[in-house]
Amino acid sequence: MEALGQHWVAGLIAGLFGLCVGSFANVVIYRSPREGLSVLRPARSFCPACRAPVAFQDNVPLLSWLILAGRCRSCRARISWRYPVVELLLGALFALAWWISPPVDALSTGRLLAGWLLVSACVAVTLIDLEHLIIPDVITYPVALAGLLLSAAFPALHAGHAGFRPDSPLASALVAALLGLLAGGGSLFLVGRLGNVFLRRKLEEAGVQDAMGWGDVKWMACAGTLLGALSVLSAILLGCFAGALAGIGMKLWARVRGRESPAGLPFGPFLSTGILIELLWPELAWRLIDGLIRPA
Repeated sequence: MEALGQHWVAGLIAGLFGLCVGSFANVVIYRSPREGLSVLRPARSFCPACRAPVAFQDNVPLLSWLILAGRCRSCRARISWRYPVVELLLGALFALAWWISPPVDALSTGRLLAGWLLVSACVAVTLIDLEHLIIPDVITYPVALAGLLLSAAFPALHAGHAGFRPDSPLASALVAALLGLLAGGGSLFLVGRLGNVFLRRKLEEAGVQDAMGWGDVKWMACAGTLLGALSVLSAILLGCFAGALAGIGMKLWARVRGRESPAGLPFGPFLSTGILIELLWPELAWRLIDGLIRPA
């Protein structure tokens, strides 16, 4: 009973840490798509409406938003609901990741850190791509680098992945991470090139240059450094399935309302959905495919 209580306390601390990461994620979501801003400059957070710097006491995750009733202290402009939602979401996901993989050894520690990194990036990528239709390099490049560093620091993270050899854990973990990078980015690059060939007319009618954006390619490449080759391909399949369901649903809804269906959807949110599902149920896509081919 005492051990269970300690586990819950540790999960709560992880959730509080997730709230803080969510506060930083809000900075990334707002600043990275906008010219003239960076994640580090200006150093202090500011109100998007009046540009007044946010005081320390008004920058406490979730609590400050509630105390200020969702408004800026200086100009009383409304603060978007997105800020507390992102903080709450990452707090919940960080606690869930801790509960699934408490850090008791190198493998579970690596999985926890990889999970925290990926869920943070997934939330940021989803909201940025939905609003701006881009996936900034300021997210993908650091995640790719962090993936390689985590692979070197925790080689057990890639135990069971293609390319990993127990007799040479460090070198083979980096090989597994690079294979994941190539599998994630290369597969989407190939799909995009084939889409340009077979969907050329539809792309021209929609005014779209490429069937697959480079941001999507980079996003799955960097995710592959942590997931490994088979798992990142599984995440892509799950993302494609989620995107197809969403596209069909939007077309049916548009038909019911007598409107034209949207020309296209940002793919980043669905790829992020596939990554999150893969983190919770590893290689789910392959299990489903195997079940269809060889039913019980």
